[in-house]
Amino acid sequence: MSVNQISYRRIGLGYILLLCLIFLVYSNTFKATWHLDDVPHIVQNRVIHIKDISPKSIVQTFFAHPNSNERLYRPVACLTFAINWYLGEDHVAGFHLVNIIIHALTALMLFLTILNLFKSPNLKGRYQGSEYFVALLAASLWAINPIQTQAVTYIVQRMALMAAMFYVLGIYFYIKVRFNASPFQRVLLLLGCIFSFLLAIGSKENAVIFPITLVLVEITFFQDLSQPEIKRIILKSAAITVIFVIIGGTFLFLKADIFGLLNSYQARSFTLSERLLTEPIILIFYLSQIFFPLPQRLSFQQDIHVATSLFNPWTTLPAILVVFLFFVFGILQVKKRPILAFGILFFFLNHIIESTILPLELYYEHRNYLPTLFLFFPVAAGLKRLLAYFRPANSFVYAGIIAFITFLLIGFGVGTHVRNSVWATEKSLWEDVSLKAPGLARPYQVLAAEHARAGRYDIAFNMYEKALTLKHPSPKVSQAHSFNNMGTIQLYRQNYQEAVKLYQAALDISPDHEKSLHNLTLALIKSGRWEEASGHADLLIAKHTYNESYLNLKGLILMKQSRYQEAKTVLLKALKIAPRNRNAAINLGVVLSLTGKHEQAENLLQRVGQDFPKDLSVQFGLIENSLRAGDQIAIDRHIEKLLAEFSMNDIINYLKGMIEDNTTTPLSREIIAPAVANGLKQRAEKFKTLYDFRN
Repeated sequence: MSVNQISYRRIGLGYILLLCLIFLVYSNTFKATWHLDDVPHIVQNRVIHIKDISPKSIVQTFFAHPNSNERLYRPVACLTFAINWYLGEDHVAGFHLVNIIIHALTALMLFLTILNLFKSPNLKGRYQGSEYFVALLAASLWAINPIQTQAVTYIVQRMALMAAMFYVLGIYFYIKVRFNASPFQRVLLLLGCIFSFLLAIGSKENAVIFPITLVLVEITFFQDLSQPEIKRIILKSAAITVIFVIIGGTFLFLKADIFGLLNSYQARSFTLSERLLTEPIILIFYLSQIFFPLPQRLSFQQDIHVATSLFNPWTTLPAILVVFLFFVFGILQVKKRPILAFGILFFFLNHIIESTILPLELYYEHRNYLPTLFLFFPVAAGLKRLLAYFRPANSFVYAGIIAFITFLLIGFGVGTHVRNSVWATEKSLWEDVSLKAPGLARPYQVLAAEHARAGRYDIAFNMYEKALTLKHPSPKVSQAHSFNNMGTIQLYRQNYQEAVKLYQAALDISPDHEKSLHNLTLALIKSGRWEEASGHADLLIAKHTYNESYLNLKGLILMKQSRYQEAKTVLLKALKIAPRNRNAAINLGVVLSLTGKHEQAENLLQRVGQDFPKDLSVQFGLIENSLRAGDQIAIDRHIEKLLAEFSMNDIINYLKGMIEDNTTTPLSREIIAPAVANGLKQRAEKFKTLYDFRN
């Protein structure tokens, strides 16, 4: 049966089988928690926390970079995150379901694309009757390979998933253009190809290589390379395409600033030349993981030995030679073995963005998601050839090959399922990394945070201290992170002076470390060192002008210094940026009360109370404002509500905290406590009167 004779029913059955395999091996991921970049990109990214599906809400999601909402950032992927959030907020199951569906759709498009490649002039008739088997096996081996777990199960890597999905869809449209005789349909298919390319770039920028891939598809499967004229045309077309991609890539990745590339390496533990020397070693390691993907060989991070010369480590030069030979071999096989050539060249071509000059971290498994799309195409074709060769000659070998394919699929599936279990929690993921890469700082830092959250501060402090001496791709950032968290542990212990020293140590290493500067300001506030705290708050605001939390912090300091008019100005600015900021609104309400604007204070605090009905600071703010205004009716009403809606333990603990914690809203315990006590006394007397009356 030729590829043109394969029925839609058979294709549908093949895809159902593929779909079942994918959902089976990823069935244990639906409860896997948020990890790492998931938090800033999704959980804490308010830009994608939309409340409705309006044009305004949709457009705002296109600018969802966690560090800057002023530029377009992977809008297609971010829009899907926003829709996920709209439908289920932070429940991870919905996000995992969408990731798996995208992965399944990509596998479908890969299956269909390979089927259609068999119609191309350079493949037509070579695999007569084997096309369906090869396409389905290649798509299956790719889809359930354990190397893909990081892309599929790590929620934020939906960006990589969607880039690959639209990338292969674009290739599919291009192949259809080449086969279609209708001018109208060709135009529609070509538009589909271009649109898919734009959607791929809108998901993740590494899809910029797509035009070069189309040239590779054309050369490998459609052109007769024996004709000199064809070769010249192809060479010119390839050169123009490469120039186009280089220019586009320069704007996408470097913002047209070549020198910015070199400056970006200052924060890394390796140079540009060291990265270029190291990446061939990593590429060979990736290939070993892909074809021998035991779960114990996979890790979120690996302890990579950075190459400093061609001979250090000794594997550097051999790795470079192997990559070069692979590339040359792929080129030489284009005419004779197009499937093998395409699988090899596609892999290395699509690693160019993330495995060459850009100052990214050296290693991540999810970077193989797109490059491996066609890597199992020659594997499946080779296995089918072996089956065809041995079927009439040697039934024993034939049965052995069938068994090998079966066990290969089972092994990949089991390996993926086992590997997914590591992603269950933050703790399980980083315990796995710490076992496989004990020389890295990050596992200790993440596990230390787990201990700190559980109140095991001594263990956490020691782990952060150990991390100071271990490897990290951005050593200054890592050390600042450890010092910052050690300071936070001392802050919890109320060792404020030690906390200040540790935060300052973090800033000495990395002056732009935002968390350390913020936490240092808090530590100074808790220490009562108002002038120093004010100066550091000014630094925070200077670097982050539109951060309402930092403006609120400055307003709090000014309130503590009795500089109420200045505090009012700063707090109004904070609320202009974020009208629903609870802390800024409460602090402004107290400032209004302290400056005699009692009616305005009442209205503002009542409005905040509607949004946060169980907030004790709002209720105490209303009581104090009424006391300052001398409004006995309001005093009685607010105290009655306080006693009706809050427990005595909560009330006592809050009043106690007003003395112990300088970071709380500056309400007057001396004014509020007697009034609350009087309210309790009146309540007790009413109860006693009622009790006496009934008896």
